Amino acid sequence: MPTAKSLRISVRLLILAAALFFVIGGPLPIWMERLVPALSPLTVFAESIAQRTWYAGLFWSIPPLAVLLLAVLKGRLFCQWLCPLGTLYSLPQKVSLKKRILPIRLNALIFWIIISASLLGLPALLWLDPLSTFRRAGAWTEAAAWIPGLLIPIFLLLSFFQPQVWCTHLCPLGYGFDLANFKTGKAVFRRDRRQFITGLGLGAGAAVILPRINKSAPTPSVLPPGATEHFAETCTRCYACVDACPVEIIKVKKGGPLSELAMPELVFNEYGCEESCNRCSQLCPTGAIRTLSPDEKWRRQVGVARVEKEKCLAWADNEYCMVCDEYCPYNAIETVWEGGIACPVVDPALCRGCGACEGACPAYRAGKAIFVHALNPQQKIKG
Repeated sequence: MPTAKSLRISVRLLILAAALFFVIGGPLPIWMERLVPALSPLTVFAESIAQRTWYAGLFWSIPPLAVLLLAVLKGRLFCQWLCPLGTLYSLPQKVSLKKRILPIRLNALIFWIIISASLLGLPALLWLDPLSTFRRAGAWTEAAAWIPGLLIPIFLLLSFFQPQVWCTHLCPLGYGFDLANFKTGKAVFRRDRRQFITGLGLGAGAAVILPRINKSAPTPSVLPPGATEHFAETCTRCYACVDACPVEIIKVKKGGPLSELAMPELVFNEYGCEESCNRCSQLCPTGAIRTLSPDEKWRRQVGVARVEKEKCLAWADNEYCMVCDEYCPYNAIETVWEGGIACPVVDPALCRGCGACEGACPAYRAGKAIFVHALNPQQKIKG
């Protein structure tokens, strides 16, 4: 007869294995790839507050609301039995040195920064949500993804010194469970009043400063179709969209302003965004990429391509080359004649910024001769 302790360990390991399978293994229905980060009530409520809309819909509202109800009745039961990241951090517990390397609990501060910033439209620090953190393991082939992805190995290592230091001292989701519970909520809030006040101030400051930093970006990123205007701040870097892209044009950004660090962007090295594909919008668990129907995706303008004539084989070298026109799926490339040579011009009213032209461009002297320039906010093609 298994004891309660052995049963809990078995359940936790089984759920950890299943979560790893959802993230990095096996053929799955597309909706299951979204499941792990979509369980977080912190993400759903913070993003809904920030975006002023309940983005999750009926189907995806059920899992986080069930987790929240569990917290109301049983506190951190989710942490103790179901959280895959918590299970991972508990593995070194028996051999831990049990040192106090972080004596101060900061999870209340992080939680209230997220809530305060979300009230002003930008959920700062939401990328610290543990379920989004766990989901990043699926993007291990993207080097830049390990900038936020380093959270996992760092706190796994620290757990060898202070058992489950992330769960007990830093996790904002776990603190939210303490706050929601009938038995512990009032006492937890009274205990952490100073962090509550400090968190409100820091969150409000972040919500004011981050958009100004983003505006200083020299070259705005082309974002996945359906991306919100404040995508950099609302994206939790779970990288479900990166893993879902069938032509692998959604990459993790390597530079840019601090608030855009390691966010997903479109990079058209060889391919463009396929007309009929809306996988990334179906998988985003935070609403940072809004769900688009195939028709809405077809009409979505994420950017406008521009020809750099000094690099173009037709414009600069008088060579016949209309490859961009051949690859454009939206008939957005027009032909003008210069010296008897057909030269490309982009019609901005038809261009969706899909990048098919940029990916196929054969210009060689100074790099590609046609580039997609981002639109933020994205537009809808009419007609």
